[in-house]
Amino acid sequence: MQSHPDSSSDKSKIVLKRRILSLKGLCIGLIAGLTAVGFRISLEYAERLRNTFLAFYRSLEFYYWPFPALLFGVFIAIVVFVTLKFAPDAGGSGIPHLKGYLEGLLAFRGWHILLVKFIGGVFGIGSGLALGREGPTVQMGAAVAKIFGDYLAPNRVERKILISAGAGAGLAAAFNAPLAGVFFVMEELQNSMNRLVLVTAFVACVTADIVCRLLMGHLPVFHISISSYPGVSMFPFFILLGIFLGLLGLLFNKSLLGGSAYVQPFTLYKKILLAFGLGINFGLIGMLLPESLGTGMDLVDSVLKNTVVPYQLLVYFILRFILTMVSYSTGAPGGIFAPLLLLGALLGAFFGHAVLGIYPNADFDFSVWGVLGMAGYFSAIVRAPVTGTILILEMTGAYDLLLPLMIVSIISYSIPEYFKDKPIYEALLKRDLNRIPTGSPET
Repeated sequence: MQSHPDSSSDKSKIVLKRRILSLKGLCIGLIAGLTAVGFRISLEYAERLRNTFLAFYRSLEFYYWPFPALLFGVFIAIVVFVTLKFAPDAGGSGIPHLKGYLEGLLAFRGWHILLVKFIGGVFGIGSGLALGREGPTVQMGAAVAKIFGDYLAPNRVERKILISAGAGAGLAAAFNAPLAGVFFVMEELQNSMNRLVLVTAFVACVTADIVCRLLMGHLPVFHISISSYPGVSMFPFFILLGIFLGLLGLLFNKSLLGGSAYVQPFTLYKKILLAFGLGINFGLIGMLLPESLGTGMDLVDSVLKNTVVPYQLLVYFILRFILTMVSYSTGAPGGIFAPLLLLGALLGAFFGHAVLGIYPNADFDFSVWGVLGMAGYFSAIVRAPVTGTILILEMTGAYDLLLPLMIVSIISYSIPEYFKDKPIYEALLKRDLNRIPTGSPET
């Protein structure tokens, strides 16, 4: 039987290409990880500064309260002006724009996005915008890959692989969730299991997560302890929870798109005035409920520890829902991962209290409801149930909840699909095609 030297040579070339891409993925993961850690530290510092600032003015007389409100209004107005004037492609989450570039529909200006996203995200979210750090971190990871990919990659196909890997590395570093970063690339960005993409993304995500753990610590994002897990008798309630989250996920998508569509025709001057007005309102709200502003991660922690009473869960949900809608409509840099995780935790905990009223002898930790709520709401909105399930497992360390998480995620995923609702990033990309200058996809 004759050998086929051409076939053997092709296999060797593929193996060599995979190894080279792995090394490039390692470099991208290292730089993306450092960028993500820098952004996370800066944003945490900004949020602590905001809370200290608000606490100081709460200790003063009522007539001093307008000062922080005006200051927040000015900061948010400046962020919106700089973003819309110099880098509209850095506005919002950035994930729809990234998808547009990978599909060859939009340009990707690495340096513009990296600088405006980093600075605008810190000042905007630090001033109270109810947005998250993960969307910016994903887009900044992709921007790092684009900047270096222009030198490291010989063609557009390889640059797209590195950019996808950089985006996954950004998510991995944002949440200490390397596996979720890999699945985010495969499920949301690439919609395939290409081996070259998989290996490169895997190396980049692991590298970014190592950087994050070395600099930020090894613990999951949410520190919860679950000593008792639900039995099979509770599974019908998990199905009901999935339906509940699916319907409210549909509401989230419609509201976010509706708010963006309403503001989109505004002139730059009107958008700046809107941002200024919203900033004033955020400042006044912060004087009363400071935990409702910014990323909301501390509030998620409180919900998972069951320190928020039922009526507060409903109040926080309504308030954060509205704040997220208006914050995203400004076009300022900021993601929706963190807001939707908070909203999901609030909904899950609220549903859990209702179930306990019906089934008071349920023998498992109440934190389970918040964890399931986060995964289900993510799946209903983003329409990536595998990524959502793995992300929540890595963020909480509650690996024994795998089966309940899968049940809630797939049910909540199916409800918006039944109503033919588009996944949020796909719908936002369609909006962005009319909002962002396309230019050349190679720029």
